[in-house]
Amino acid sequence: MVKKLTPDEIKKITHGIPRTRYPWALETYYSRRIRTLVSGWHSIAKDFITRLINPQVKGGSQILTDDNDDHSDDIAAAIAILIAAINNSDSDAFLSSMVMSYVHSVDTFSYKNIQAQTSHVGLTAIEHNSTIDDYTKMKIKENVSLIKSMRSDFTERLEKTIYQSINDGGGVGSIAKALTKTTQMANNHAALIANDQTGKILGQLDAYRSQRAGAGQYIWQSMEDARVRPRHQELDGTIQRYNDPDGGDNGMLPGEPIRCRCVALPIFDL
Repeated sequence: MVKKLTPDEIKKITHGIPRTRYPWALETYYSRRIRTLVSGWHSIAKDFITRLINPQVKGGSQILTDDNDDHSDDIAAAIAILIAAINNSDSDAFLSSMVMSYVHSVDTFSYKNIQAQTSHVGLTAIEHNSTIDDYTKMKIKENVSLIKSMRSDFTERLEKTIYQSINDGGGVGSIAKALTKTTQMANNHAALIANDQTGKILGQLDAYRSQRAGAGQYIWQSMEDARVRPRHQELDGTIQRYNDPDGGDNGMLPGEPIRCRCVALPIFDL
């Protein structure tokens, strides 16, 4: 096992630079923005279910069959309209603008992180260059795609559960529960995206800026709370090399593993 450093050893090796910070507020902000989208999808679905689907259900427990009418086509049409309305509720331009604000905020946070550390030892951090600009553009596109995929999952899951509720004879109450469950799952997914993307973007930008400033190694820093996974507890306070396929968590930097809020404290070669 790699040796864990004491706080005094860390301070000496890093020349007392400030600890690397994690942008909790930005993660929370991004999660709330995505959940606001989910709330909009929920409202659209609830409206269409109330107006177009529930009237096809009798007594809250079975499909209407008066006069031997078959309402399956009407329900299918209503679900198709519902899905189209949700998919068209957020334009690509709106999603791109929302995500751009978030990604650029994490980028700025990273720059301030490394700027505070490099200035402490007389070095300079890169604020922008073509590599960073290309990376942030790529992350904006990736996050828009993640949200759109999440929206598709929402509609697909809702469609399946509506049909299942009706076929099981659950009626109006069961459909309402299906919508609530689908929305909760989407909200959980929103939190996962916000956590995962914040850690990854920060970790990768911090690593790039640190290496450009002369760091070849870093010290793994965990959040040191009860949620830190065992592997990251082992890595906490250990020296790792950047770009080491056998280092870190299976070659991954702090922040890159799923649901990881660990950060890297760079060791600058002075």
